Amino acid sequence: MEITVLDIQILKALHREVKEVSLLVKEITLPYKALQQATKWLDQQEACQLLNISKRTLQTYRAKGILGAVQINRKTYFRLSDVEILMQGERPLKKQKK
Repeated sequence: MEITVLDIQILKALHREVKEVSLLVKEITLPYKALQQATKWLDQQEACQLLNISKRTLQTYRAKGILGAVQINRKTYFRLSDVEILMQGERPLKKQKK
């Protein structure tokens, strides 16, 4: 077993830096909090599993407008409510653009 001794100044500096990183993460993710809380979102894999379809079929649904999606940083997300409507055999209503 090895024992490492840290100077209190180094420990305090490390603590400050961890706090700064934590605040940065909160600041960066703040704009997405409302989006996360307002609607439950599924990624491609989750949507495919719920609908029991392949990724290619899911892509076709998006292309034909059967299922809407949102892209954030090259990752695609689907509304859980839209997927549930599609599971019931209906088409989700398209949102009107303003």
